Amino acid sequence: MASAAVTTDNSATAGGHSRSSGHSIVIAGDRTQSRQAAHRHSRRVRVLKIALPAAAVVTAVIATANILGNAGISPSIPPLEIPQIVADNLKMHNPHYQGFNADGGKYWVKAETAQQDLKTLTAIHLQGITGELLDAKKQKTYLVASRGLFDNNSNVLELYDSIDVKGDGGLNAKLTRATVKTKENIITSDQPSTIIMGAGTITSNQLTIRQKAKEYTFVDNVRTHMKPKEAPAGSDDQSAQQSLPFGKPGEPVDVTSNRLDIDDVKKTAFYTGKVVATQAGATMTAPEMTVTYEGAVAPEGGNSAQAAPDGDADRGTKVKQILATDTVVLKQPNGETATSHTALFDTISNTAVLEGDVVLTQGDDKKAVGDRVDYDQKAQTMVLTGPVVVTQGANVLRGRRLTYHRTTSKMQLSSPADVSSGISAGRITAHFVRASAKGSPQQTDDDQDQSGDGISFGAAFKTDSNSPYDVVSDKLDVDDVAKTALFTGNVSAVQGNISMRSQELTAFYTGNAGIGATGDNAAGGAAASLTHLTAKKKVVVTAKDGQTATGDWAEVDVKKNITTLGGAVVLTQGKNIVNGTRLVIDMNTGEATIKTEPTATSGALMTSRDGDSKGEVFKAERPSAVFYPGQLKKSKIQADSWQVRTSP
Repeated sequence: MASAAVTTDNSATAGGHSRSSGHSIVIAGDRTQSRQAAHRHSRRVRVLKIALPAAAVVTAVIATANILGNAGISPSIPPLEIPQIVADNLKMHNPHYQGFNADGGKYWVKAETAQQDLKTLTAIHLQGITGELLDAKKQKTYLVASRGLFDNNSNVLELYDSIDVKGDGGLNAKLTRATVKTKENIITSDQPSTIIMGAGTITSNQLTIRQKAKEYTFVDNVRTHMKPKEAPAGSDDQSAQQSLPFGKPGEPVDVTSNRLDIDDVKKTAFYTGKVVATQAGATMTAPEMTVTYEGAVAPEGGNSAQAAPDGDADRGTKVKQILATDTVVLKQPNGETATSHTALFDTISNTAVLEGDVVLTQGDDKKAVGDRVDYDQKAQTMVLTGPVVVTQGANVLRGRRLTYHRTTSKMQLSSPADVSSGISAGRITAHFVRASAKGSPQQTDDDQDQSGDGISFGAAFKTDSNSPYDVVSDKLDVDDVAKTALFTGNVSAVQGNISMRSQELTAFYTGNAGIGATGDNAAGGAAASLTHLTAKKKVVVTAKDGQTATGDWAEVDVKKNITTLGGAVVLTQGKNIVNGTRLVIDMNTGEATIKTEPTATSGALMTSRDGDSKGEVFKAERPSAVFYPGQLKKSKIQADSWQVRTSP
């Protein structure tokens, strides 16, 4: 029979657990689980009673050991190896990066290995780099470098050590460091670099290559070697090349500067900062120089990987023009120099133009100045215009146009009209200075024979033998081979107290007078020095006192300082007139001697006339004269052995 105990607290057990009803009623049930929980709790309590004191002891021991170890009293505890994450653990093999640009271009970069930079998660270290940049026009640029750093966020590639950059058309860059902006297709470097193109070679300390815009900038210690295209067969005329002072076709050009900007779209190369260009021994210096070329530094399309490093000559460039500005100085191997504000050399037309305060110098004493000088290789000419002044030592030529023909060594000086400037035709002048004479030259037997048996005048024609000659005419033609200078057109020559007029006057000289030559002998040789003069056509010689002598021709021996007139000679002083066929004037003493040398054709017909140009014609073996008694003493004429007719 079942039994139940009920208490006042109404406690009951459900599911094996006792439950209190709150009225102190206890219902008997299964207590197995409660007993198990009580046993587990008891065990934990017993373990903790032992473990907690033990842990405290161990902690105290460790702390004491560490203190003693730091003090060097007891041995240290071996460190524990903690595993770390390093870049070597993240190395990638044969990674490949590529992307596309907004203009349709694309790029890719490969490497043998890549390592993630844990400090900068967007940076990747690359080893054994190769890459290719392709713009919208299919222009390719190839990259090779030993190592580099790629920023995946900015798409910037830093390259280091043994860098090669090659582009279509023969572009080849040798760099030690470079920054490649892959999206913009821009390559920069702040380290020494060498660029090899179809047009030549460029070295600099800094560079920027903008492949999209076809622009190249080189800065600091820029050195350029521009090689010419192959010259056509049979075009190696050295004499023709020498006609241009610079920019000769078929000759390489070397340039140094502080900066070089190349625009391969506009076909220009702009040099700035202490520009020095050399070609075939000639040197040109200027603050700025612009080279215009045809062809392309990096032609579109093609496969540069198959091109030779130096580029294909047929795909390279050819210089068209060289323009130097802002004070240009040209120096030739022979010492000739030229200065101007600007200098333009056209290699297509083979011409050169120097403008602005042009000064041409040869040797120590030759100089020509003007506003502009034009060189023409085909015509082999040099033309200097403007107010032209040519000096050689103390000798001076003045005009408005000087033309020099190199093949014939002939020079012409004139003063033509300039319609554009409203300048009418003018005259040219020449000033010749004689070398100082040590004394009056001795008269030779020939001179004495010339003065004998004639009419001798006084010292009216005396002049200083060292006095310079001043010549004015319409034009001057100089032949530097024949050593002659021909003055034409109302020529007037003055030496001291004596003047001579004629239609033509030829000056003979020794030495070298050519100012326009550009050959090796242009600046060599002695300076031009007068030896004698020849006047033709209506020659008139006038002394200071008004005494005149006319003839068909005249010869002046500059060394002896003797003038000889010939032909129908008439010597006049006031109303006194003397006729003859030959007049010899010794300008050292001033004496003038006239004589007649009859010929088979002329019969020595002479005319005696008075001041009214009326006289008598007669035949005589000796000179004839008409004197007025009132002026006879003034003439100081010696009448011994003369045939003299006086007026009635």
